[in-house]
Amino acid sequence: MSTRFRSGLLAYTVPRVLAGAGILCIAGCGANGSGGLTTPSPLPIGPTPGAGDQLLALTVTCPQTALIIGQRAPCVAFTSYASGRQPVVSFEATWSSSRPDVVAVSSLGDITGKSAGEATITASYQERQATAVILVTEEDALRISSGQASQGAFRPGTTVTMWLQGYYSVASAATGRLSLRISDQNGTITTTAPLTVARGGDFFLLSSTFVVPDASVEVCRTAVLEVGEVTITEPHSKTFPLWCLPIQR
Repeated sequence: MSTRFRSGLLAYTVPRVLAGAGILCIAGCGANGSGGLTTPSPLPIGPTPGAGDQLLALTVTCPQTALIIGQRAPCVAFTSYASGRQPVVSFEATWSSSRPDVVAVSSLGDITGKSAGEATITASYQERQATAVILVTEEDALRISSGQASQGAFRPGTTVTMWLQGYYSVASAATGRLSLRISDQNGTITTTAPLTVARGGDFFLLSSTFVVPDASVEVCRTAVLEVGEVTITEPHSKTFPLWCLPIQR
C-alpha cells in the first residue's frame, strides 16, 4: 500500500497554511468526523472598562507550565476590575523572563523551552505585575497538541489523510527517528518512513495518506519517536481528542 509522507519542523504558521489549502476544520465541526488543528482558547475578553472603574488585579495563566526543550505554549495576561470585567491585556502587557536561556517569552506572551531549568515569567501592565513559574526538562519525549486535522470521507476503500502535530525532544542521543503510525482494531495499517531529528527539540507535523481497509471500525494515529533502543509513542490513550476516527458505513 502506498503511503505519502509529509513532515515538517514548522512554526505556528502551520494551521494558517492548512486553512489556506481548505483542509482545516476546527475540532468537532466536520460531519465526516474530521477535526482541525487548534490552539488553546483564550480567556473571555470583557468590554473596555469605563472611566473610574478600578483595576484590582493582574493575573497570568499559562496552560502549560511544564515544557520540554523546543516546546512552545501561550501565556495569557488578564485584568480584574471592580465592575467585574476581566479584559485580556496580553498584547498591551510587557513580558519578561527571569532566565531567557531557560524559557524565552515573546512580546505577546508565547513561551518557548530553551534549556533544562526553571524560570519565572512576568507580565507588567499599568504598574502591576503577575508571574508564572515554568519548568523545562531535558528528556526523550513527545508532546502532542490537542486537536488534529484530517481529510477525506472515512469509509472503507477510500483514500484519506490524517495529520498529527506536537513537539519532540531528544536528549539521550545525537539523533532520533520520528514517524507516524496509522492503525485500526486489527493492528498497524501503515507507518511513514522515519524522519531523522537532531538532539534538542522542535515542533513537528506528520501526515499519512492511506486507503481505509474494508474491515476497519476506526483508524487511529500515533506519533513514534525512536531514540536508541527506546521507543516512545503518543498519544496512547483514547481520551486524547480526535486520536481515533470512526469509519462510516
